[in-house]
Amino acid sequence: MDWVVHPLAGLALAFWASVIFSGRGRFWQPVALAAGWIVLLAVLGAEWVVHPAAGMLLGFFGSRAFGDWHSPRWRRRWPGLLAGLVAGVFFMALGAGWLAFPLSVMGMIWFFTALPTLRATETARLDSAASPAALPEQAGGVPMGYFPGHWSGHAEARAERRAARRQAKRARREQEGREEVTPTAPPPPVPDPAPSLAAYVHDERLPGEARAQLAALDLRTGEALTHLETAGQGGSEAAYLARAIRDEYAPTAVQAYLKLPPTLANVEPLEDGKTGRDLLREQLDLLLGGVQDLLGTALRSGGKELLTHGRFLEDKFRKAQGDLEV
Repeated sequence: MDWVVHPLAGLALAFWASVIFSGRGRFWQPVALAAGWIVLLAVLGAEWVVHPAAGMLLGFFGSRAFGDWHSPRWRRRWPGLLAGLVAGVFFMALGAGWLAFPLSVMGMIWFFTALPTLRATETARLDSAASPAALPEQAGGVPMGYFPGHWSGHAEARAERRAARRQAKRARREQEGREEVTPTAPPPPVPDPAPSLAAYVHDERLPGEARAQLAALDLRTGEALTHLETAGQGGSEAAYLARAIRDEYAPTAVQAYLKLPPTLANVEPLEDGKTGRDLLREQLDLLLGGVQDLLGTALRSGGKELLTHGRFLEDKFRKAQGDLEV
């Protein structure tokens, strides 16, 4: 059974540390639960676990037990501290007897540091009670502390702090409630990207001649863009027009055709006796002509450079050849 108890003891030790060194260490329930696991596993055979748990307990007391015991923060800590003290008694009973000496030293340090605070608080209370301003006119000199409903200056300050905390919590709850009720606007829908020309080439909803035209458009626009990029004209008007034909004009024509009823798209005239199929073919022909013009312009531009270079070579080398013949 040891092979189960010792790993569980390690996990219980980690749980004990996560409780006492976190905000849960203020409450006695989690501290008692974590200490209970340590005690149970020590009884089952993992006696060693009480020693590191006792060392952590000293750190727990050192970080939380000291301070102004009148402050609200310290008053919230004392249930967890009390549960830790009870846990220390169990740890000492299970073998960590060495814990008694450091706990005693810490107790004496706490008592002697808290004693001046106790005396100062008692002196302030007696001065407040004996002050003439604190005596009611009809009380006959009897201190107010003897009457029901008396609030000393310290108690009034604590009451004001409690009221301020309640008001802050109420305002925070109201703010959270408004935030939960306020509807959030849904994000704008992101439009789906239009399919590429290559995807439309394989779309069987399109007529065969339209798919052939789209394949030609895909090839020629790609050729034109590659040529323009190579020539350093990727941002030119011609490049913009080639991209628009490929990414916008041709896909828009295809999408408009696909919105027609499939049984009527190729037989029902839409304008001047032309069906949707005819109109799609005409528009793709226009786009093919536009791309062809772009390629023709590129051809003429490159041809001018080639012809100019050829005339330069003819002038240079024919003249040199004539000189050699003489």
